[in-house]
Amino acid sequence: MIKLISMAFLLLLPAVSFAMQPLKICVDNRYWYPFVYQESNKAKGIFIEMAKTALSKNGIKAEFVVMPIKRCINILGPSGKIAAVIGIPYDKKLSKNLYYPADAYLSPPSQWRLMQVDFNLVTAKDNPFDFTGELTNIPQPIRIPYAYSNIIDKINLQGIEVETSKQDESTFYKLLRNNKGSLITTSILTDRFDDSARFRDKFTVHPIPIASLSYFLVFFNSAMVNSAMDNSDSDIINSAWVNAELRQKVWSDITALRDDYIYMLQLLSMY
Repeated sequence: MIKLISMAFLLLLPAVSFAMQPLKICVDNRYWYPFVYQESNKAKGIFIEMAKTALSKNGIKAEFVVMPIKRCINILGPSGKIAAVIGIPYDKKLSKNLYYPADAYLSPPSQWRLMQVDFNLVTAKDNPFDFTGELTNIPQPIRIPYAYSNIIDKINLQGIEVETSKQDESTFYKLLRNNKGSLITTSILTDRFDDSARFRDKFTVHPIPIASLSYFLVFFNSAMVNSAMDNSDSDIINSAWVNAELRQKVWSDITALRDDYIYMLQLLSMY
């Protein structure tokens, strides 16, 4: 009964009260520069800085916890130990357990996204293939990190198999080692790899995007609160993100940051 009363009280507190305990946000333990990655066991990246700034505007301190994304979504989120997850696109299968912005499922870029990320097809430099947007004739094997599940599903629906890996870098190694097939990665990462001595001038980036996805900071939904009742008070605080007004305020602040040219220029200059 005491915990039930405590929970009801927590839900009525203003945003500043959540600052008493850091809001725990999980980050996938993969290298996805410059969006989210790890350095000296700490989460870094553009998405991290944007979320941290937006939350601080609401008096909320965030703790970014690096872990396998499946463990976060399937275990720690439902247990109430994690409040949110950063850097994922809309996924209908996940929408039952997570609060996405209202327009997240729409095809055009979401207004409340962290960023819109384009994904391009890459082939070896001496491959004469020209991508016109048709998926069925992409050179195989098609290499892609398994984190890009939305794109994998899109390709699989065409009856096409893909070769998955954990990191984008390994797909480049395999493409150039075998000198056949293709890979799919972000347009920003293609620029980064082209700047490295190992990969420079060894691949072709096809300009027509395979996909363009909105990426979000999303929160575990109110159904998770009940499962947190047997946890510690700090876990309950991290499960009590059922205030729609507060979530929308954070998303609105993220939008304002993304649309702030000076802020984004300064942020991008760090990477």
